[in-house]
Amino acid sequence: MDALDIYGLSEVMGPGVANECIETKDGLTLWEDHFYPEIINPETGEVLPDGEKGELVFTTLTKEAFPVIRYRTGDLTRLLPGTARSMRRIEKITGRVDDMLIIRGVNLFPSHVEDLAVATDGLTAHYVLEVTREELWTN
Repeated sequence: MDALDIYGLSEVMGPGVANECIETKDGLTLWEDHFYPEIINPETGEVLPDGEKGELVFTTLTKEAFPVIRYRTGDLTRLLPGTARSMRRIEKITGRVDDMLIIRGVNLFPSHVEDLAVATDGLTAHYVLEVTREELWTN
């Protein structure tokens, strides 16, 4: 059995925006027949050339119910040429432009933790958020 990486966004069309190819496993192939991808400088909005790292932006081409135009994902990556398929690829997401954390598939903004702390009697907005990962397997 092979495990493959899949990239998706509920705001765009859910899973299936990009999939790793079983033949090469060298990045996520973007389904450019349904999405127009761009990489932008997150500070200026300037479109960057393929190969440059920046924020991933999508425009949907075939979505009818809720099309999106230049949707800023907040994900940092770069566009790469196609290999196993003719469509371009993205490299693995290397970070975010904001402070959102993804913990076991759940999006968490530190500001949400702060809101809960401030709303709780006896606590203040001063906190340390530490995320650790326990090893699942032992040798």
